[in-house]
Amino acid sequence: MKHPVRDRIWIFLCGVCGLCVAAVPAALLLGVVTVDPVTALLARISDGVSVKEQAALAAAAIVLVLVALRLFAILLPAKKKRSSSFAYQQNENGMVRISVKALEALVQRCLNQHPELKVVSSSLFSDEETVCVDAHITLQSDISMPLAISALQKQIKRYLEACSGVVVQEVRVFVDGTIPANAETALSPYAIPASVLEKDADLSDLKDEPQEELAEAAEETASEEIMAEEAVAEAAQEAETAEEPAETCEAEEAAQDETEEPEKTDEVSE
Repeated sequence: MKHPVRDRIWIFLCGVCGLCVAAVPAALLLGVVTVDPVTALLARISDGVSVKEQAALAAAAIVLVLVALRLFAILLPAKKKRSSSFAYQQNENGMVRISVKALEALVQRCLNQHPELKVVSSSLFSDEETVCVDAHITLQSDISMPLAISALQKQIKRYLEACSGVVVQEVRVFVDGTIPANAETALSPYAIPASVLEKDADLSDLKDEPQEELAEAAEETASEEIMAEEAVAEAAQEAETAEEPAETCEAEEAAQDETEEPEKTDEVSE
């Protein structure tokens, strides 16, 4: 478990204090120091000390207790915060609550767009303001893990934020294993060149193909997929908007026809 720098300093200071305390009996056993100063100090304390000395001893005791409690708080595992069932978003019109299940469905949609991986499990945690995504996957053996995982993380983050407006704090991907490659693996933008797998392959050629270019190409592919989905959604919205005026015109024509029919009836009767 990694600790922040502040906690590491506390642990270091506590370790130094522990070494100093352990050095006292070791020095007594080795004869470096005698017991006489210690017994004299204990005898003085038993006979009675001044108010200033009592205050100093009390302050030292309080400091040692606080240091010990702080060390226990650092070393003991913290209680995991319970995930909320909703993600909240505040706008000018009010509060919006988005179910975690709806966000998990969006994550699953992103994962299904990558045939080079197989989803073991996925979960989403919400603290009501931000969300964190965990995905356990298995990758095909001839796929570049750094490129595929980086593109997947960016795609999930952008897609969730574009669809829901909720801030994605972190996307953690765990590769639990690998699976054999198939015929479609070579078509993946994250596939390793076949020349690398040859027995007498010249690995110096890989230096001429920067990984950044491959990563950018993979990101462009993911962005194009997201843009295509957004274009479909916009087209559907425009179609709905176009249908509303047509329905209004039809209703006006029907009302006009109903108005003209009584007039024709009156003319015939005259």
